[in-house]
Amino acid sequence: MGRLAFFVYRLAIVFMAPLVLVRFWFKGVAQKEYRYKLAERFGQIPGNVRTRAIWIHAVSVGEVNAARPLVEYLLEAQSAPVVMSCVTPTGFAQIQRLFGNRVDHVYAPLDAGFIVRKTLKALDPRALIIVETELWPNLIYQCAVRQLPVAFVNLRISDSTIRTGRRLKWFCRFVLQDVKTFCVQSEADAARIAELGAPPTKIYLTGNLKFEVEAAEGIQDTAAALRSCWGGKQRPTVVLGSSHEGEEQVFLETVINLREMHPELLAIIAPRHPERFDAVYRVISGYGLSVIRQSDLHARETVDADVILVNSMGELMQFYAASDVAVVGGSFAEVGGHNILEPVSVGTPPIFGPDMSNFLEIARLITQSGGGVQVQNSAELQHQLSELLINTNLREQMIRNGFQFLESNRGSLRKTVDRLRPFLELP
Repeated sequence: MGRLAFFVYRLAIVFMAPLVLVRFWFKGVAQKEYRYKLAERFGQIPGNVRTRAIWIHAVSVGEVNAARPLVEYLLEAQSAPVVMSCVTPTGFAQIQRLFGNRVDHVYAPLDAGFIVRKTLKALDPRALIIVETELWPNLIYQCAVRQLPVAFVNLRISDSTIRTGRRLKWFCRFVLQDVKTFCVQSEADAARIAELGAPPTKIYLTGNLKFEVEAAEGIQDTAAALRSCWGGKQRPTVVLGSSHEGEEQVFLETVINLREMHPELLAIIAPRHPERFDAVYRVISGYGLSVIRQSDLHARETVDADVILVNSMGELMQFYAASDVAVVGGSFAEVGGHNILEPVSVGTPPIFGPDMSNFLEIARLITQSGGGVQVQNSAELQHQLSELLINTNLREQMIRNGFQFLESNRGSLRKTVDRLRPFLELP
């Protein structure tokens, strides 16, 4: 049954290839980066990309950030070159930003057999490492045909993934049998991937690589310079990071209410997707608040706007570091939340909303540790922001708790490397 389903999938994806090309072309109307390097998505790999590399696939920004500790380890070990692939332009930009020319970077191929074969022939990798939950049947199968080891790292299985997987269990089992090892984040993820058909003997609990996050060198100096633009510590500052549609309104209404007690309050908004920058600017203006784009900050000596709109990717961490409190997006919009460990790593207490389904265990543990606060609605958000802005001692205690929480949960990188070492020939 699984083999028949795979055959149907292979046929379907071939017929879908022209539609994918059209889709990327039209997405490029709103975001021109989708047309950049479009040929790579169809197996046309540039000749300067190094072969016999360790191929790491990370679909977008969050996965690229999660892979960072592992990539840094591999680069330091110098056992082989590293090539990274992604799907989104924001992921591509983040790879360039974090690693520059230390790794080669390409767009992942469409999962059609003839395209995957062309990509594998051009790259000739030593192994494929997939970050989190990118299940590409043809890619995994073609690697098995070439006897290339495939491993999942930092694997998590979301609610939506398990619901879909249960309906296609026989298909998943057929695909997953060719994977060498599954390094999962939690016991729940281990149970779920086993339910989908992964052999239990290949599943290892290694923890979450996102706990290995460390603040970039000099980020506090950068944050201090940023904050001096709007009055330093004299002006209370809150940031909404990685926001989705609808979350800006919740945040701005809260900010307007807080300004009654904190008239100098500065709000910072960093949308998750760049194609929303202009729309979010209009939303902010619609509330009668003055707003300045982050890209225009250099043109002014001081900032007296009510809101700063972060309109470039890769800048969020420094704005987290420059703020008194961080509100983490994706948690008020039924998206599943985003990485609450990022503000923690730069010493900023995080508040997050009711939907943390992508980070359930982290959200539970950090709340228990006192390093972060989960709220259920806008009223609770306003209350917690007000408490943290008023109570400096509470903020400082949360920062200490957050740092202790990070330190006590590190070790995932070592466990992951131990599982990859046999077939990557690592020192």
